[in-house]
Amino acid sequence: MKIKIEHVLFLAVSIVLVVILGGCSNDNELTIDQVDVVAKVMADGDLYVEELFTYTVQGEYERIPRYMDNFGGANIEFFEAYVPPNDRELGNLGYVNLERYPVYLRTKSGSYYIELQAKDETRQIYYRYRLDREAVKYDDRGELDWTVLKDNRFDHHNVTVRVYTEQPAKENLSGYAYDRSRGSLTEINNRWIRYENALLPEGDSARLKLYFPPEVLTERETEEPSASLSERLLDEQKLQQRFEKREHLLKAGQHISHWLTYVAIAGIVYYSLSLRRISSWWSGRRISFEDLAAMDPIDLIYLFRKGKLRLADGLAGVFSLRRKGMVSVSLVPSDMRFQEDSRAPKRLPEFTFKGNRTALKKPDRYLLGWLSHGTTILNLERISGPTKTERRNKATMGKYIKRMRSLKKGLSRWQELVETENSKGIMFKEYAARKVIIPALALIHLVLLIYLYIADVTPWGWVGVLAIILGGGLILASFRWRLKRYIIIFLVVCFFVAAPILYDPLVDEYLNFVILSFLFVGFLPRGALDQRSAAYLSAIKRYRRKLARGGHGEGRGEYDRNRLEKMREDALLLGVGERFMRKVSKENPNFIFSEASSLFDKDVDTAIDYVFIHSWKGISDGTSSGRNSSNGDGGADGGSSYDYSSDGGYDGGSGDGGGGGD
Repeated sequence: MKIKIEHVLFLAVSIVLVVILGGCSNDNELTIDQVDVVAKVMADGDLYVEELFTYTVQGEYERIPRYMDNFGGANIEFFEAYVPPNDRELGNLGYVNLERYPVYLRTKSGSYYIELQAKDETRQIYYRYRLDREAVKYDDRGELDWTVLKDNRFDHHNVTVRVYTEQPAKENLSGYAYDRSRGSLTEINNRWIRYENALLPEGDSARLKLYFPPEVLTERETEEPSASLSERLLDEQKLQQRFEKREHLLKAGQHISHWLTYVAIAGIVYYSLSLRRISSWWSGRRISFEDLAAMDPIDLIYLFRKGKLRLADGLAGVFSLRRKGMVSVSLVPSDMRFQEDSRAPKRLPEFTFKGNRTALKKPDRYLLGWLSHGTTILNLERISGPTKTERRNKATMGKYIKRMRSLKKGLSRWQELVETENSKGIMFKEYAARKVIIPALALIHLVLLIYLYIADVTPWGWVGVLAIILGGGLILASFRWRLKRYIIIFLVVCFFVAAPILYDPLVDEYLNFVILSFLFVGFLPRGALDQRSAAYLSAIKRYRRKLARGGHGEGRGEYDRNRLEKMREDALLLGVGERFMRKVSKENPNFIFSEASSLFDKDVDTAIDYVFIHSWKGISDGTSSGRNSSNGDGGADGGSSYDYSSDGGYDGGSGDGGGGGD
C-alpha cells in the first residue's frame, strides 16, 4: 500500500512534537543534587566503589533507578543500596550494621531499582558495588579505563569522584578525564586522582583513565599490551586536544547551521513567491468561471492533477463525451454483491454510450473500450474493488488484484493518448531541478552531521556507522527524487541523529534547519507547466473553491439546467461534489434536482467515492505503480481526494495543498 506524503509529513511533525513536549505533564520529579564517589583499585584488578547520592523528591516515588549498563553480561560482582550511616566516611562505610534497601535488576533497561517510600523530601542513598577485573596489568604499567555514571538518565549536580589504589605507588599517577560538560581532574598524586564537575547533564558521562606502576596490581596476571605506555600517553594527549577543541568546532557547526537556515528560507521564499507563480496567479484571476465551465473535462482534470491522473479521472473522459451528447446517465440498482454489503452503495450511476465510435478521437475510443469492455454500457461495479464480505475470502482476492493491474495498465495507456492529443495545448514536464535539489539537500545534512559528530569527539567507528546509515538514506532519496516521502523520512532521521549532541545552541539551530528543510521540500514543485497552463491551473483551483461554495451566480436555476450539470460534473471531478450539492440545494429549496438529472442524486457521490476509493483501500497489485495509480501519491502535489466524507470545513478542499499558485 502506498504511503501518502501527507501521512509522512503528519508523522514527522507528530514525532518531533512528542520529543519536544514529552514528559512536560509529569507531576513527580527526581533531581540529583550531589554525587560523591570513592573507588578503590584492588590488588587483583577489581574496582570496589562506594557512592553517596543526595536526591530531592517532588511527589511520590516507590523506587529509584540506578543505571549500571547491566544487561545481563556486566562484570558487576554485587550491587547493594543502604541508608548511609553518620559515623563513618565514604570509602569506609562498608555494610556492617547498616539498613539495607531491597534492590532488583531489570536487564531490559540495564538498571538496578531501589525500593523505598519517598514523598516531597531530600533522601540520601549509599551504593556499594564491585567490578570484576576492571583494571589491567601490563609489563610497563597498570591501566584503568572506567566510565563513571555511564549513559546517565538524569542531570547529576556537584559530582566528585576519587579513585585511589589499594597499594601506594612510588611515583605520581597519570590520570585523564573526558566528558562534554567541562569537568576536570582537580588533584593527582601518588595515591589518587580527583575528578569534579558542577553539572554532569543527562546523556553525558565521565570517562576516567588512570595509569600507574604495574606493581600496584600484585595479584593480577600480566597481559600482552597492544601498545607501549609512551604510545598510550601520546594517544591520551591527542584525545585531550580533541576535547579541548570540541566546543570551538561545535560553535562553528552552529554558525554553519544558522547560515543554512537562511539558505532554506531563501529557497522557501523563492518557490512560494516566485515571479512565475505570482504571474500565473494574476493571469488565472483573469480567466472567468464561464470559460472554465466550458472547458473540456479531460483538460480540466489533467491540468488539476498536473499530469498525474488517477483511476477516477477516467470519468473526465465520460463527462467529455456526455457534453457532446454521446453518453447518457441513469441510476440503476447495484448487483447482489453490493446489496449484501452494508457499506456498499445500493444504486450506481450507469453510463450508456450512443453514437458512432469511429468518429471519436483515439483517447475517447480507447476509454470506452477500456472501461466498458467493448460494450455500450459503463457499469461502475465492473471497476470496483472487493466488498467487505469478499475481503474475508482470500480465494476471491486474486481476481481483484488482476483487475487492479488491468485498470492501472489501461489508465497508463489512456494517459499516454491524452498527452499525445494535448501535447500542443498543455505543456507539462517534470521539474528537472528537483533531481539535483533533493540529493544536494540530503548531502548537505549528511556532511554537516558527520562534521558535528567528529567535532563532538565521537569514536571513529560510530562515525563510520553513521556515514553508512545516512549515506544509504541519501542514495535512496536521490534515486527516488520524484517522491518527497523519502527525503522527508531522511530529514526525520537526521533530526534524531543530531538530538543526542550535548550542545544545546547547536541542536536548536540544526532543528530550525531541519524544520525549514521540511518546508522547503514541501514547496518544491513536482512539475513545471507552461505559462498559459499554469494560469489555468491557478484558475481551476479558484474555481474548485467556488464550486465548494455552490458555484458561480449564473446558471443555478431550473431555466439553465445544462450549465448547472456542467458545474456538477466539474465538482465531482475536483472532489467537491457533495459540498456543491449541499450548497446548491440550500439555495434552490423548491427545485428537485434528482428529477432533473440522475447526476444530481446524492447516491452518485456515494457510489463514486466507494468504487474508486474505499473499495480499493489496502489492495496492492504487488508491483510498483510508476507514474499512475488509482490510490496515487499525488495528494500533496496538487490533487484532491474523492473521499467526500472528509470534505467538510475548508472551502479549498483537500486538493489545494500542494499545487500552489493560488
